[in-house]
Amino acid sequence: MKVSECMTTDMSVCVAESSCAEAGEIMRRSQSGFMPVVDGLKTKRVVGVVTDRDLMLHLVRQPPARRIPVKACMSKAPTLISADADLEEAIQVMKRAAVHQLPVVEDGILVGVLSLLDIALAVRRQWAYVGPNVTDQRVTEIIEAIAVARAGAHNGHLLPMRAKRVLKRKQHAGGQR
Repeated sequence: MKVSECMTTDMSVCVAESSCAEAGEIMRRSQSGFMPVVDGLKTKRVVGVVTDRDLMLHLVRQPPARRIPVKACMSKAPTLISADADLEEAIQVMKRAAVHQLPVVEDGILVGVLSLLDIALAVRRQWAYVGPNVTDQRVTEIIEAIAVARAGAHNGHLLPMRAKRVLKRKQHAGGQR
């Protein structure tokens, strides 16, 4: 399975000159804690990524959010993955980089974002072909197992709650992609 088959394509982005307050508001509206930062809304070349954690840690030291640009707290030179990459390769890249999301690019242009939840949902779809449908509870258990396994490197207890919110939002928006 290719990354392009399971990535999210309707992701929110911001530019490096956006304020932290603007980035936070975009994340709040999209109910996402991760956002690619691009050089321009038309060109969409990835120059960094910003997370809700990045914003919070930076703003605790340097308020106010309206005067701080995203480029001050974003991760520069983020790990990227090609839309043509195999899903197994993406999983290994995520593991090596210790990240939960990857910006997906084609010819250097942002075309999507791949998350652990996207991978779990893709696995769920594959299982549906070989056996009984996997319940949403089972998908949540898989995501929680991934989070627990990674808890040493990250704040693993946050991922299951975030994954549950995203799963609920995706179901409300029309179910599976």
